[in-house]
Amino acid sequence: MIIADACIFIDALRSKGKALKPVMYGHPIIACGAAKAEVLKGAKNEIDRDRIHTFLSGFQRLAFEEDDWIALGDNLAVLRRKGISVPFPDVVLATLAIESGYEVWSDDKHFPLMQTALPDLKLFSEAV
Repeated sequence: MIIADACIFIDALRSKGKALKPVMYGHPIIACGAAKAEVLKGAKNEIDRDRIHTFLSGFQRLAFEEDDWIALGDNLAVLRRKGISVPFPDVVLATLAIESGYEVWSDDKHFPLMQTALPDLKLFSEAV
């Protein structure tokens, strides 16, 4: 299973889904709440919002459970101690991936940076 970052969904929306198709055939993709919220914040109007929501509803979901909040706090503390500052939604995605044993799919430089401090974070590569 792969947890996709918002940037992956944004690219797919811009390319009418073509950017996701090669990966989707071989891997189930998850759209977690943090990624959905990041993508939806870019909606230009209600029609665009509905289009984005419909697109995202086609992906599997992964809930953020109560114990995940503790893990998130621990991960934020580790990153702070290492001097790594990244956006909160990215740490949410990383935490979900670590806790679930899934990979994160992102083109964002924050994830490899977080991996230096959170070695259990697995990153998906299209080249693999």
